[in-house]
Amino acid sequence: MFWVRCRRAIGAVMADDAHKHYEAKRKPLNQEQLTAALLSHARYLGSQGGVRAQLAHHNMDGLNFANRNLTEADFTGSSLVGANLAGANLDRASLYCADLRDANLQSARMTRADLRGASFAGAGLAHAQLDNADMRTAMMMYVQWGGVSVVGSEHEKGKSGPKGVDFSNCSLKNVSFGSAKLDDANFTGALLQGANFKGAKLGNATFKGAVLTGVKDLSVPPEALAGAIRDVTPDAAAKFDRLKAQIESHQTWVTGGAAGGARAILDGEDLRPLRQLLSSRTLAGLSARNTVAIGLDFSGSQLQAAKFDGADLRDADFSGADLRGASFRGANLAHARFHKANLCGLKLNSGGDLKPDLTGAQAVEAQFLHATLEHKAADLGLGAEPQS
Repeated sequence: MFWVRCRRAIGAVMADDAHKHYEAKRKPLNQEQLTAALLSHARYLGSQGGVRAQLAHHNMDGLNFANRNLTEADFTGSSLVGANLAGANLDRASLYCADLRDANLQSARMTRADLRGASFAGAGLAHAQLDNADMRTAMMMYVQWGGVSVVGSEHEKGKSGPKGVDFSNCSLKNVSFGSAKLDDANFTGALLQGANFKGAKLGNATFKGAVLTGVKDLSVPPEALAGAIRDVTPDAAAKFDRLKAQIESHQTWVTGGAAGGARAILDGEDLRPLRQLLSSRTLAGLSARNTVAIGLDFSGSQLQAAKFDGADLRDADFSGADLRGASFRGANLAHARFHKANLCGLKLNSGGDLKPDLTGAQAVEAQFLHATLEHKAADLGLGAEPQS
């Protein structure tokens, strides 16, 4: 048996069997073994002996590569699910058909890297650099007695044909895709603020629901942009003064008692013109259902019992916010930050307890790892479908 790399299917395939066999054949590597290999690779790069890191077809899920120099390392066909590669230098590395789902690749360098057929679903690549990376469609073939079988990423089981790189729901802010080969790439729901696509090949790529504010040189047909979020419109920007006045009136309503003010009902609004004006605010009971609040800074704000149902809160910052009893039913919270946020229950004057509601929210449990919770995120509804 042997591994071959190729770009198109040959003959009959047995996808499910190939996946199982492929997973079984991946060689497990622990952190100690990996560290030894990376130290040897560093010596190799410094012409001080050592050997190039040959880590093809290994299982390295969850391991730490942060800030390592991995130039020209070979990760062909390896599993790196949930691995920490933040700040790593992967220039000219081979990640052919690698599984990088949910990996942390923030600020990583991947100039001229071979990323053909790799999966990045759910990964964070904010500020990564991918100039001249090769992202053409590809698949891996496994040759054994009885025929040739396609081996792809776990999420592609049962799908036929080659697939482009999967960047769905990734954070790709300010990433450079200069001259990258992105045919068939999937950017559904991705955060692409400030990304540059100059010279990129984008045949059949999709950007449905992606955040495309400040994006340069993106030339794709309109159908590829269905539901995408673009720059703030002049009409939305013109509402700045009114929205700011509502926020200030709401604060008076919360803190002033008989002094007046009124509860802010911002449902359906594009709140992005407010930018940094929502941090360290007293906004308990705020109603912001179905708003567009991508990338807004709510850090340090009092948001007890606030309603964010159905809101687009991708990349929003709730660090240190008081979110006791807040509702996020059906909200998009991809890459939102909750560091030291308070997501406990809110004690009511009636003697009851109002728990935060994450039912149907698009988020992962890891986002709440450093938040204060009385219940697990799953017990607050995360992962459950909202009832109509």
